[in-house]
Amino acid sequence: MASSGRLLVAAIDFGTTYSGYAFSFRHDFDSDPLKVSASNWTAGSRALVSLKTPTTVLFDEDQKFHSFGYEAEDHYSQLAEDDNHTDWYYFRRFKMMLYGKDGKGGLSKKIMLKDIRDKELPALKVFSEAIKFLKGHLMKALEKRSTEVKDVDIEWVLTVPAIWNDPAKQFMRLAAEEAGIKGDQLTIALEPEAASLYCKCLPVEKMCGSEQGFTCFSKGSKYLVLDAGGGTVDITVHEVQSDGSLKELDKASGGSWGGTKVDESFRQMLVKIVGNDVMQQFCKGSTSDFVDMFREFETKKRTVDQTTKNKVTMKIPIALKELFEEETQEDLNETLEQTNYKGKLVWSGDKLRIQPDTFRQLFSLAVDNTIEHVTNLIAQKSCERTNTIIMVGGFSESPLLQSRVKESFPKMRVIIPPEAGLAVLKGAVIFGHTPKSIKARRAKYTYGVGCSTKFDPKIHSESRKFYSEDDQTYYCRNSFSKHVTKGDLLEIDEAQSNQPYSPMSASQTSITIPFFVSDDADPKYTDEDNCKQIGKMSVDIPKGNNVTNRTVRVRLIFGGTEIKVEATKEHTKKVTKATLNYFD
Repeated sequence: MASSGRLLVAAIDFGTTYSGYAFSFRHDFDSDPLKVSASNWTAGSRALVSLKTPTTVLFDEDQKFHSFGYEAEDHYSQLAEDDNHTDWYYFRRFKMMLYGKDGKGGLSKKIMLKDIRDKELPALKVFSEAIKFLKGHLMKALEKRSTEVKDVDIEWVLTVPAIWNDPAKQFMRLAAEEAGIKGDQLTIALEPEAASLYCKCLPVEKMCGSEQGFTCFSKGSKYLVLDAGGGTVDITVHEVQSDGSLKELDKASGGSWGGTKVDESFRQMLVKIVGNDVMQQFCKGSTSDFVDMFREFETKKRTVDQTTKNKVTMKIPIALKELFEEETQEDLNETLEQTNYKGKLVWSGDKLRIQPDTFRQLFSLAVDNTIEHVTNLIAQKSCERTNTIIMVGGFSESPLLQSRVKESFPKMRVIIPPEAGLAVLKGAVIFGHTPKSIKARRAKYTYGVGCSTKFDPKIHSESRKFYSEDDQTYYCRNSFSKHVTKGDLLEIDEAQSNQPYSPMSASQTSITIPFFVSDDADPKYTDEDNCKQIGKMSVDIPKGNNVTNRTVRVRLIFGGTEIKVEATKEHTKKVTKATLNYFD
């Protein structure tokens, strides 16, 4: 970790919609934690300079990486203009394919990712090439500064949503290692936690919504971080400890209610008018226009709030209207009159004029889910006396989301820091320098392993009983050996479990133990409905015939952003090799 004395911390914020990187030197951090340098990107033909670039990856017809970000968008648009794009691979907004998938079949090293035209490449390749590009871009930026910083001098931090499961985190780690980042130089940061650390370092006068002289980061204070990004809304609740570190009061939660949910509502509105087939043809046949249409929509999303009274006017490529009328032999405006959008939309040439209430309705699914979730969360006993909401993430810059949050929680102080969209990125750099700033987290699930335990007729079902010839003992199959209970407070770098496991036969030189999670507090068997295998542990064990002397104690350490596993030989007290793998 950075605390080992590396010269520089570099963070990559791999977002659903936009990505970027930032870095700071240790000597700068020691004097001013906010002295963080961010990347600059030129938005191609529009000559705009931004601090993030679209999470868009382009591969050529030979499946070789070509470009990333604005450059990928612009090059693909040029290819499409000349109708030379059909054999290329264009991936955008693909991060969310990792959300909610476990490591046993749902998510694997070999899982494929579909591009905008449904052509496929291995997801690991797409993710790793994107990270490799961002890493290379940062290294060039350091070279231009003549810093003489070498790869070995850098602690890398990669951000992930806190609501992601453990297999998704390991997938991102694998992608980073494929991109050339060494595993012992890589830290995974949870996005709302990183944002929380950034806000904690800000001076009071820069915290929009906070009165002069007030700080929500005093000892004992509690606050909720609402990290609304492109793909997810990620929420965590922190309490400031006496030493200034942070303790999580409730497990990280949220859902896929980010800004792209609004984009999807917009797309579905168009589908209801022109039909899904026409929309699919438009996407594949007029890809450049399709991309430009959503660029235009992205701009309009940032201009509408609760008070907007004028119609929202945006450009819609004329190709969509022409395609619809060619395919259906119907007039688009006559069709529009027969839909639920009659009187709410006016489609004229390459302009679409939308009534403000109709436009606001596109936000409903994302915003309503967010408001409902926060309402339920602050009603929990663990979150009592939480009176501040800190809004971060790109979607938090939406005036409409901001006003809805303030209206829904009038008794709470709502704080929106400057550059809310960069809070995660800059906070990730701070986290890399001080990874122990988060002192304790809550267990999202009940964690345990599958094993065979000695059969007890008072506890176990007779149908699960089996006999072992090796030690002439009856066992119960598929027992859930619990290590951590959902909601437990997990201290950083402390083992939350320490349990013995033994081989069932003298010939075994390793034990492979299936690893499970459950939403239940006290599962009994691994094949219950609420249990799910997400991976497996492999533990080397001593050779020999004495089973007792070959017992291994497995320690699982849950308090960090990733689960660690350690194993010690019971007889010799020597550490033996142990790994936790979510993929086959």
